[in-house]
Amino acid sequence: MLTEIYFEVDEFCKQNSLFLLQLLKEQGYYTKPYPCQLTLSEVMTILIYYHYSGYKTFKSYYIQMVSKQLRRDFPDLVAYHRFLELIPRAMLPMSLLLKSRCGQASHTGIYYMDSSPLQVCHPKRVHQHRTFKGLADWGKTSVGWFYGFKYHILLNHQGELLRFYFSKASVSDTRPKVLFFLTKGLQGSIFADKGYIVNAEKKAFVEQEGLQLITKARKNSKQPPSMDIYQKDYLAKRGMIASVIALHKQVANIEHSRHRSPVNAFAHRMAALVAYCFYPTKPAVSIYPQQWMIAQNAMVA
Repeated sequence: MLTEIYFEVDEFCKQNSLFLLQLLKEQGYYTKPYPCQLTLSEVMTILIYYHYSGYKTFKSYYIQMVSKQLRRDFPDLVAYHRFLELIPRAMLPMSLLLKSRCGQASHTGIYYMDSSPLQVCHPKRVHQHRTFKGLADWGKTSVGWFYGFKYHILLNHQGELLRFYFSKASVSDTRPKVLFFLTKGLQGSIFADKGYIVNAEKKAFVEQEGLQLITKARKNSKQPPSMDIYQKDYLAKRGMIASVIALHKQVANIEHSRHRSPVNAFAHRMAALVAYCFYPTKPAVSIYPQQWMIAQNAMVA
């Protein structure tokens, strides 16, 4: 897996080397192509592979695994504190790599959408939190209040990541800007939970150009949405996206409260999503996609 990750990351950096160099120069990170012994692709690979290692802290991973077990793969390693200084340079290239991986996902016409909180500290310690002061804020989910951010994702029924969006915790899942970013250019059906029940105006905004948003109805709803048998079965399988979020948090370690730099924090979060894209097997829904596509084509015709 390490070789596969490094190969694709290195190819991406080589193909976009001039653009990445200009981008990093504009951000003021460095003014020469090789600011240290480690290349940019090696820094990104180390960050991504961390989310496969099983370590819960990056320091333990770097000192105990990278510096000892992976020394042969990375002969020009730098000290841990020096590597921390290199992480900000990898954030923008990591986001571009993640966008590239999302662009490789299949547009199947069957999509799942959801969001999940990213807590940065325990609610009782918000008053002494400094790392994300002025950036994070309060949000509320079905299980209570939290302090931090949200990340919104959209997957196809094969579990492949197509879209992602990071926002403050107070941003609603149904905000038009978020919905537009996640659904732009898609055709088919998007299945989501009750948190995505929207009014007629927002629903018309989302359901443009052959896209349909399907959610369960509220218990007190007087007019439940009409669905065919295929839509009911796919809606019942929306727990698939909860399994993906569980992988992000429990395996890829996208959420923890030990960050000391906002830039490094989002670099790690991007790396966690990239690591998920490399998973050989992902949670998927396979009811009867062929019959579904036949029905969809018949409706279009």
